[in-house]
Amino acid sequence: MFKILRITGRSMLPTLPPDTFVLAVKMPFSRVNLKDLVVVRTATFGTVVKRVIAVNTAKDTFYLSGDNIAESISANQIGVVNKGDLIGKVYWSVKPALPRQVSSK
Repeated sequence: MFKILRITGRSMLPTLPPDTFVLAVKMPFSRVNLKDLVVVRTATFGTVVKRVIAVNTAKDTFYLSGDNIAESISANQIGVVNKGDLIGKVYWSVKPALPRQVSSK
């Protein structure tokens, strides 16, 4: 199963700027590793894309954080994330095109 999502906030800058599209894939055999980007469903913050900063393989739980600490909710605010809350792992992204500069000559 896969899901395509659009990044709307600035919490994952510079990795995922606003208006980036990501493809999240949920596969039963997919392992979640340190530094992976994942999409999770949280009760407080809704659906978010964050980076895995700690993994407890014994309990299948994770701690997550945004790349842009100044504008992201913290790992403490998100709390422990269970594997069942994962929507998927980010495998692909398309960043928005930069505006073209037009010469005024």
